Amino acid sequence: MKTNLNKSFEVPQGTDLVWEHLIDPEKIMDCVPGVSIDEKVGENHYKGKVGMKFGPMGVKYDADIYYDEIDLENRKIIITGNGVDAKGNGNAEMKMAIDITELDAGGVKMDAIMDVTVNGKIAQFGSRLIDTVSNQLFKQFVSNFSKKLAAAEAAA
Repeated sequence: MKTNLNKSFEVPQGTDLVWEHLIDPEKIMDCVPGVSIDEKVGENHYKGKVGMKFGPMGVKYDADIYYDEIDLENRKIIITGNGVDAKGNGNAEMKMAIDITELDAGGVKMDAIMDVTVNGKIAQFGSRLIDTVSNQLFKQFVSNFSKKLAAAEAAA
């Protein structure tokens, strides 16, 4: 089952601080609910875990996460992730493109386009539930990321 998600949000911090956090998995991944980075295995390649709950069913994927493109000049990042359910109940793939735009009034707008493919038992729940869960996870990410940026700005 495939789904496409388009999300945008704004933060009051400057582009350099936002960019610094987005390109560093150690700074960004702990803002994503259920995601952890276990190790760096190569240039822009990381292994980790992705866990989430879909209705009555929870899944935990062993994941490979890649920063496919880090375009500093155009402030664009492309990240892909591939995961296999730890219990053998399916797999998931995600490709996300993030564009960063400076706002005239200050701050930064981030636009994210995500293509998500889920196979196995989770796919039985359909795109509506996956979209609902994705929206909840995105809201939590925005909150966590905003707090982390505010703390980093205050510490600087």
